[in-house]
Amino acid sequence: MPSGLLNCAHCDGIAMYIAGRLQALIACEECGMSTPPIEIEAADPDTVFEQLRAIWNHRVEYRPADRQAISMLARRTLTPSDIPFFLGLLAETSTDWEINGPKFAAMASALAQPGHGLPHVAPPATVLIDAARYRKLLRRAKIIYIDGAPMIRFEPVPALAAEIAEEALADKAWPFSDVEEFVGNAIDSLPDGWQP
Repeated sequence: MPSGLLNCAHCDGIAMYIAGRLQALIACEECGMSTPPIEIEAADPDTVFEQLRAIWNHRVEYRPADRQAISMLARRTLTPSDIPFFLGLLAETSTDWEINGPKFAAMASALAQPGHGLPHVAPPATVLIDAARYRKLLRRAKIIYIDGAPMIRFEPVPALAAEIAEEALADKAWPFSDVEEFVGNAIDSLPDGWQP
């Protein structure tokens, strides 16, 4: 078996050279990590092993994380999307643990907190009312073709009932309290079984 191969960088397993009729590669016996296969040339199979050994033995030395990058991340409001960046900084730090350790501890603590960025979810009753309104609008939809392209057109919704419901607010500069509420009242005034 050819020599000069370092143990696996992933799991420290033993590397083996695997040569077939057409291709060869180097793979770890433990985890299966391998080099990309290289085609074997009939004239010089030793060159293929040398190329594969150069790929396998190449070890990337990561640049240590600098203090500015760690401090910048520590000052931010962290969200789950920052976890890969945080783990990368943690992996690249090999020195100055007395200085960086407390910063990493604070960041890990912030990332472990439940997120506050959850979107507002309407109560179930509101969702059901909106679903019923949506079904009413779907019944009023028609497919028309403009220049050969299909378009969806909604029949107009009479808003007189919504305007009457808003008459109590007529003394205000803008009589409608909320556009959503006004449109909702107009849709609610449609008969349930209406078909265009």
